[in-house]
Amino acid sequence: MERIQQLYSDLSRLGRETEMMDTVIHMLADDLMEATVADGNTRQTVLSRVVDGGFELAELIADRLGLPWAAAWESEPEDDIRSRYRRAHLAFFAAAAHLTSLPEDTVLDYRGLQLRPGEVVPQRVAEVVLSHDALGTAWSIEEADPDSVLDALEALIRRLGSTNTVPALVLETEEGDRWDIGTGGQHISGDREEFVQWMAWGDGRALSSSSALPELPRLARWT
Repeated sequence: MERIQQLYSDLSRLGRETEMMDTVIHMLADDLMEATVADGNTRQTVLSRVVDGGFELAELIADRLGLPWAAAWESEPEDDIRSRYRRAHLAFFAAAAHLTSLPEDTVLDYRGLQLRPGEVVPQRVAEVVLSHDALGTAWSIEEADPDSVLDALEALIRRLGSTNTVPALVLETEEGDRWDIGTGGQHISGDREEFVQWMAWGDGRALSSSSALPELPRLARWT
């Protein structure tokens, strides 16, 4: 797939995942926003993180390309989190549409990660589906597009690889993916969703390995 076609495909999928999450958060009453969910955080905190990430990435792209920052993208801290979520998506989508203007070997520094232009939209997809899963509603990551689940897993592995204390691992999914982290690592198998549950939330009960799963380093951010 050509670079621009891949970008449009990724953006289209991001739109679908964003809309599904938007529907869910608009159904949540205000008191449910303060309920504690993933890692002891409230739903409000989970949403604030994904909103901030959207604006950060949009501004990063806009600054690199010299794009004008539209006033319509601005979000005030006192705005309702649901409105901020939509504004963050609009800001990111507008900026990301220009990613093919950057050379493919461009490096964008984002939250301790070094992203190539082709990794930016998949990173954002990952943040949305991981945040959606973290909300603790009837929706689960099994309902995401298979490519979005892969984006989430790759983002978690990318984040894990940015640490200095990651154990050597061989990760093999039922879908045919394989990642070798370090050399001579412990072999672990399962499907993509099961790996996401382990790497994002520490629940590795569904994974298979000849020995106990290693303890993963605590990541600075779970998205």
